[in-house]
Amino acid sequence: MWPKTLTAFFGGLLLSVSIMLSLCLLIPLAIGTKLLIGLLAGFIIWVAAMVYYYSFNSGKTSAIACGKFLLLSVGVNSLLFWYQSPL
Repeated sequence: MWPKTLTAFFGGLLLSVSIMLSLCLLIPLAIGTKLLIGLLAGFIIWVAAMVYYYSFNSGKTSAIACGKFLLLSVGVNSLLFWYQSPL
């Protein structure tokens, strides 16, 4: 039970931060508005990810599912940073 809980907690936290980073890179709003949207939506994404990861039968399958989504999100963030960086 503890491996699922730890994976859900930290995996959901990392995933919500990563998704909100890519969302904030795409939204053309003021920084205060981005922070408010990031705070509200990030918490909702974190809770949803925790519930999803906790629904698996073991900590290993939960960690594999978390890793897949996290790799996808990191890839999207990398592409966004690469296209926005001045050369």
